[in-house]
Amino acid sequence: MEISVKDYMERQPGAPQVELTDRFYLWVALRLAKLWDESPWLRGLNDEVRRDVVLAVTGYYQDVVADGGLWRSFTRLHNARHGSPLPHYGRSGDYTDYELNRDDVRYVIWWSVAGTDEGAALDPHDTELEALATAFYMLLDEEYEHAPVPRQYCIAAELDLDNPEDAQRIYDFAYWLYWRSYLLRPSSLAVMERATPEAHAIIARAGESDARPLLLELNERLMSTEPAGPIPLTTAQWLRLIIDDELP
Repeated sequence: MEISVKDYMERQPGAPQVELTDRFYLWVALRLAKLWDESPWLRGLNDEVRRDVVLAVTGYYQDVVADGGLWRSFTRLHNARHGSPLPHYGRSGDYTDYELNRDDVRYVIWWSVAGTDEGAALDPHDTELEALATAFYMLLDEEYEHAPVPRQYCIAAELDLDNPEDAQRIYDFAYWLYWRSYLLRPSSLAVMERATPEAHAIIARAGESDARPLLLELNERLMSTEPAGPIPLTTAQWLRLIIDDELP
């Protein structure tokens, strides 16, 4: 599979601004892609799905290295509600909260695949999934102690939801969170798919050149009303959880 700079940058919370650490994490993504290309595991998935998986695992890795808050918030909420940090896998004896974990990688792979047509029947305990996750984890673990902190994943720590001066940055972060982040994107894509007939109707009514602001309004409405994520929450709830540490 091929992963371009554009593919990688579209998933970054600070895009289009390029950070010094982006070279390193693009290199990580390319190494993961090469590893998968040379392995026998889950090779029935098409390249588009596999690219999404690699970029999601890279995003998870960046978030954990930076302690950006998204993964921490998700696993903390899941633990509070269900007694374990992850769906499906419980808490293994070597699991460390908010650090790099093999089961985290396995879950991110499964979550990224499960919502697609090709992965709808993927068992979270599939042996090929486990083998791929282990290989990915070992590669990521090699660099973990020395991986540079991707500052763009620390945006949430700089925001105050009640400060009007932060309004634009909050909106930008919310847009990335809902449509681009490794954790919410798999489910927000399903939201967009359900809204596709409405989007087509807007284009047919307004014409392509005049439809852009109307489509942006549609995106914003979906962001504000349609829950997303492995724990379905609205964007406002995710923001409160990540920025204010407020459990919904």
